[in-house]
Amino acid sequence: MVITKRHAVVLKRLYEKGEEFSVSDWEAFDRGTLWHLELAGLVKPVGVKMYDLTFSGNILGELLTNMIKEGVLKDPEEWDDSFRWIGSEVISMIRYSKLAQSRVKGEIAEALEERGFVKEGTLTPHAYTLDEIYNASQPRIVVNSQVAEYLRKMVEGPGESSKLPVGENELFQLESMRMIAFSVPKSDVYALTGLGQQIRAALRKGLVVTDEVILDELVLDTVAKACEGKELSDFEKNVLLERGLIDWTGSLHPMAEHLYLAWKIYRKGPYLMTPAFQISEDEARLLMLIEKLWKRNEQDRDVFPEPKQIEEEVDWEWKRKDLTVKLALYNLEGFGLLRSREYRDGARRTLVYELTSYGEEVLEDQKRKLRSISATGVKSITMTRKEFAAPNVEWYEQAKKEGLVSDAAPTSSGLLYARLSVEVERKPLITNVEMKVLRKVPYKAGIFVEDLDLSEEERIALDSLEAKNLVEILPTGLVTLTDAGQLMKRALSAASDDVEAPVTPLVIRLLQAIRTHGGLQMREKRIRINPESWKAVEEEVGVDPETFDDALNLARISRFISENALTEAGVALLQAVDELAKKEYPWAEF
Repeated sequence: MVITKRHAVVLKRLYEKGEEFSVSDWEAFDRGTLWHLELAGLVKPVGVKMYDLTFSGNILGELLTNMIKEGVLKDPEEWDDSFRWIGSEVISMIRYSKLAQSRVKGEIAEALEERGFVKEGTLTPHAYTLDEIYNASQPRIVVNSQVAEYLRKMVEGPGESSKLPVGENELFQLESMRMIAFSVPKSDVYALTGLGQQIRAALRKGLVVTDEVILDELVLDTVAKACEGKELSDFEKNVLLERGLIDWTGSLHPMAEHLYLAWKIYRKGPYLMTPAFQISEDEARLLMLIEKLWKRNEQDRDVFPEPKQIEEEVDWEWKRKDLTVKLALYNLEGFGLLRSREYRDGARRTLVYELTSYGEEVLEDQKRKLRSISATGVKSITMTRKEFAAPNVEWYEQAKKEGLVSDAAPTSSGLLYARLSVEVERKPLITNVEMKVLRKVPYKAGIFVEDLDLSEEERIALDSLEAKNLVEILPTGLVTLTDAGQLMKRALSAASDDVEAPVTPLVIRLLQAIRTHGGLQMREKRIRINPESWKAVEEEVGVDPETFDDALNLARISRFISENALTEAGVALLQAVDELAKKEYPWAEF
């Protein structure tokens, strides 16, 4: 949805008319404006060259008129031609501010106040009305040859808005269809949304472009029907055949995968999560070291990557002050890059680490260029898959610095870490400092980073919590707990402040094994385990006896386990891990 001066003038005129209207005598410019409003779901055709406002259009017209009468907004005729009253960045600012209990600060407050949606640092009722209108409106999907060519020649982003190809009319159409979004507060950065990226991918893979409509709701519905194996009519087969989506045998072209995902986003709802990922330079060096130790093991059986040997082999200046080598190993396992298991060296049984397939991918990337990867850089890519989100300038620059974005598109490294942020099975390490920061973030409402009054160490911990998908830091500087973060906060409510790290991947593996071999007691909200089942639990965890005992003691100290049962806190921890494992639609990469 986008409303500039030209759109507001037409909308106000139609609202004041209050009935169906003919456009037979309209100029081409006004008809183009009307088309943008139709794509946004604000007007609808009701006959030959006859139109009417939709329910959402009527409410928006009423909102515009009332704001003008109240003096919080000038008449559209007095607006500057470039003024964007409503756009993806405005919707983002309002949504983010609602999470802050309507509190607004800085440039965001100035931008929304200029549009009549903030007064004295607080969202007005008008902002809430606009948000409801946006939710209620149903945009159309109509990709004609001009929009298709624009999508083909542009880059998906994130990128600088100033470098977009010239094409104001095409951009208005894309934004009306929710296929492109701009950053807060000044639209300096753009990105195609998940819907826009998937449709562009189909076009780049060969979707046939003609002078007619290339893609609309009917085509998307037909693609979905074909992808789900349902029988197609001759008409539907022809629709797909004309666009190169099937061949004469009825087999689907690979580009149909992208349109099927576009259909899911359009019909079932957009992506809601902003998954992140993180690895420091020190942790990347540990991956290299573990690979080296296994290679040496081929010639010398006394050399292997157990924690003690790994620590002894760290011969570089350790930069990550918030993690020891031991905690960094836990952290790498928590991100799915390492796995730990028992290793038998003669009569001795110890713990060793080995790279997972994801760890090997990260190792190859880090060998090309050793550097830290931040949650901010990764989410600059993943957030674009949502409905109206683009990274702000600082995040975009961070992503470029880390080599995740270049020339207004994700690099191969960017695509790797974005994929890992979704695919890896997380068993997160939670350090003492991270636990304390997590406790500071309100359970439901958001809080601004500056209001948390964090030390440097705590600010690093906050970024780490975001990489673990337990908090989300929004472009306005607001911090919110994710669903998994809420559960983790509950799980840590009784944990001791004296423990170096109350949650480790091994503690999580232990609790998961107890859940497998125990039984839920509904009244107590606990999972109990019979004493004779502990042997099976130890075997499933798969580590040496000393490591198992250490994990068991830590789980007891952190109050996740009583004598023979998971406590309510332990159950909440498992629920948090289960929540982290939830996935949205699988992303189709181009």
